[in-house]
Amino acid sequence: MPSNMTPREYAISRVKDKRAKEYFAMMVENEGYKQKVYKDSKGKRTIGIGFNLEEPMNRRILKEEGMDINEIFQGKKLSDSEIKKLYNRSLTQAFNDAVKFDPKFASRPEPAKKAIVDMSFNLGLTKLKKFEKMSEGLRANDYNKAADEMVDSDWYKDVKSRGPRTVSLMRSLAQ
Repeated sequence: MPSNMTPREYAISRVKDKRAKEYFAMMVENEGYKQKVYKDSKGKRTIGIGFNLEEPMNRRILKEEGMDINEIFQGKKLSDSEIKKLYNRSLTQAFNDAVKFDPKFASRPEPAKKAIVDMSFNLGLTKLKKFEKMSEGLRANDYNKAADEMVDSDWYKDVKSRGPRTVSLMRSLAQ
């Protein structure tokens, strides 16, 4: 334990680190990890861990991080550090959007948080807000209904193996 931390601070730090690693592993499994540009399932040019290069906000992020989109489109490989920077920006946005989607997000059990953040990371807030019946289920703390509504969507069909993994997180909380 670092000498500048209390046992409680150290424990909190360890929990946060474990959680960060779990989210990273989930996103890499669901989005992939590519150092060069590829086309996602919708044909959009993407890099890193699902970082959509067609999205105007993401182009601004690239600029803020000192990355040249033209070099990337010409085949430049991103370093692990650059990929992590873009991932951290995307994950932060996904958490912010999850809170906007679900006012009770902060008090949810971790599996529900992971499912909502995963969908937010994949869809963005605008598309996530279309899951109105899932939101109703969450407001009622009916995780089974929320999971059913996830399954009953085009998103579920489009994301292949990701869908069942994400739904199983939500369904794990059903009583």
